[in-house]
Amino acid sequence: MNVQAIWENGVFRPIQPISIKHKKLTIIVPDEEIEDVSSQYVLSGELKEQAQAMLEKYQAILDAPLLPDHELPELNAEYQDRLDAIELRAQIRQEQNRPT
Repeated sequence: MNVQAIWENGVFRPIQPISIKHKKLTIIVPDEEIEDVSSQYVLSGELKEQAQAMLEKYQAILDAPLLPDHELPELNAEYQDRLDAIELRAQIRQEQNRPT
């Protein structure tokens, strides 16, 4: 059976009332009737400018050169303690045959 329906705010609404046996149906929509979803989410104005600025900021971070090891700052005592604790936990887990 073919049923004509109107697509309204994300819901198919049959043009003529119908009575169905089940609440869930499969509706086949031809590919040529489906719009490109990405076109529905196009940013504009100030929001687009903010998004572009964020993308440029993060790209600059990704493109930044890495410092050679000898130019890296020394680890402070608190950070070194954390690394030691992580290593100790890994050793204990390994002795207990648990994943590290």
